[in-house]
Amino acid sequence: MSPPRDGRAVRPQAPGTIPIAVIADQALTGEGTLARLRDYPELRVLSPAQRPKAAVLLVLADEIRESTMRLLESLTANCRNPGVAIVLVSDHVPEHYVLRAVQAGLRSVIPRSAAGFDVVVDTIRNVAKGAACMPPEFQGRLVDKVRSLQGEVLAPIGMTLSGLSPREIEVLRLLSEGLDTTEIAGRLNYSERTIKHVISGVTGRFGLRNRTQAVAFALRQGVL
Repeated sequence: MSPPRDGRAVRPQAPGTIPIAVIADQALTGEGTLARLRDYPELRVLSPAQRPKAAVLLVLADEIRESTMRLLESLTANCRNPGVAIVLVSDHVPEHYVLRAVQAGLRSVIPRSAAGFDVVVDTIRNVAKGAACMPPEFQGRLVDKVRSLQGEVLAPIGMTLSGLSPREIEVLRLLSEGLDTTEIAGRLNYSERTIKHVISGVTGRFGLRNRTQAVAFALRQGVL
């Protein structure tokens, strides 16, 4: 491992470090960042060929363009870690890329003016543990996008963000309370056949084996 460009000694890396990859739209910025990050023992900086092993992708971009989005989507799609997180250092994410960036794995946005190395490393630690660190204005835009998606896209077709319809949620809620098919049908004024159809629709659509798994899925989705 080459020493940092500022001449400081490199501290030995400990076991259990966070594997990270750095992607920069300017080669000089990327090289400087790599050199500095190697001085943090909790990080394991990967080469471009090792990017699929990353737990966190640190992306440095002056502007977020379509090419940037396609690169992020390609990197996360090819990553061996399904929970790979993106930390983006940039001053602006265009409105039409907000939801798409989150779907690609974005968990943090750091304005360039606030992106000191200690801040960046603290953010990497947090997102590696599953946290999301977004500026307030980005959080607001994301909430607006989610509400728009629910109201304009999902609600008209009888679906929710969980992937379940209100009727499916209602049936699964009663299942979670211990009611059987006959009791649920009586409570909701549906036929038993309808209740069975609703349950089989959920288990089939999400690849679940039985009613217990269907209830567990609904709990994980936060609708029960």
